[in-house]
Amino acid sequence: MEPLVRRLAAILLFFAAARLMTLDPWFSGEAFVWRQSSIVVLLGFLAVLTVAFEWHLLGVSRGFNLVAQLSLVFPFTLFLARLIGRPWYETKGNSAIAVALEAARRAGDVIGITRLVPSWLSDAFSSPGTTFTLLAFCLVTTACRSQGARIGGAVALLMIPLAVAFSQPPLPSGWFLAGTGVMVAGMVVLFSDVARYYRDRAILARLTHVIDESQRRASLRLVKRAWEDGRLSEGTAEGIVRQVYAGVGGDGGPGEMHAEEIRDAAGTIIHDLVTTHGLLDVRHNTEGIFLVPPSQVEMGSDVLEKVARFPRMVVVFLLALVWVFMPFDLFPDAIPGLGAIDDVIVMSLATLPLGDVLGQAATARRLRGRIG
Repeated sequence: MEPLVRRLAAILLFFAAARLMTLDPWFSGEAFVWRQSSIVVLLGFLAVLTVAFEWHLLGVSRGFNLVAQLSLVFPFTLFLARLIGRPWYETKGNSAIAVALEAARRAGDVIGITRLVPSWLSDAFSSPGTTFTLLAFCLVTTACRSQGARIGGAVALLMIPLAVAFSQPPLPSGWFLAGTGVMVAGMVVLFSDVARYYRDRAILARLTHVIDESQRRASLRLVKRAWEDGRLSEGTAEGIVRQVYAGVGGDGGPGEMHAEEIRDAAGTIIHDLVTTHGLLDVRHNTEGIFLVPPSQVEMGSDVLEKVARFPRMVVVFLLALVWVFMPFDLFPDAIPGLGAIDDVIVMSLATLPLGDVLGQAATARRLRGRIG
């Protein structure tokens, strides 16, 4: 299927999915109100941006494909609204949270504070489950180290409200299930894991200052082999360099290079890849010394990746501030030493993602300085 046809088909499937979901009687019944819409829309928007812009699971975010990715926000937001958008005051629950929020709402109505709170802020308290899911999603997708852990954590987080929605009346209707299936079909049509594309682009950007063509080709082959095999022995690295330099004589003349010249060339290339370009790391174990892919190659050159990360960090930091300043704590502040533990833990978790981003930026600046 041609790329343009795939993207058009995905857009049509996403809008068809949204239409089918809205036919679910739950959206027009008493169980649903749009008071919590801002939080649900924010969560849906952040989730789609993460999948499309940061994880690159829906192709390159450019041109018409970007339009197709943003079209997913509409049905996915409805999907989340059906699962977690049920306001607390419609659940008829007797939990401590529901009772406390109901008392706070009534007190606010009597005092008149409720009228002073912006609607977008009161949305956060109309459904505690929605707010908790937003916070948990932001923490999982920013604090987990590996992409596999981030994806697994996000999927596991989604399974909880999904199980609740199918265990309590009113159950999702056939219209909603059909819309969900159509939305998944659109994501499958649009799916394209382009992590290798971004990785190769970052590798080429780091090798732009290599002028010698043979050294450049050898460097590319060494890095590619290390990424494919997971590690590269010294003998294999010298063999790759020998293949590239085959027919090239010493000092650039015709003929074959001597073994010592091959070894010296391989040593120079590997040294540059490790220290100058940051494209290989050195590891050793009982089997010997190996070259391995670096723990992290900077992929964040695309501004859309920063667009996906920044709002989540802001949400986590703001909610952490709310936790610090609210009067309720796991350990009362009156207890010396112990009272500040929960606040320190929450603020540390909130600032950890920002520290990682700043550290990556500092590393990238040092690398560009060495290359320049």
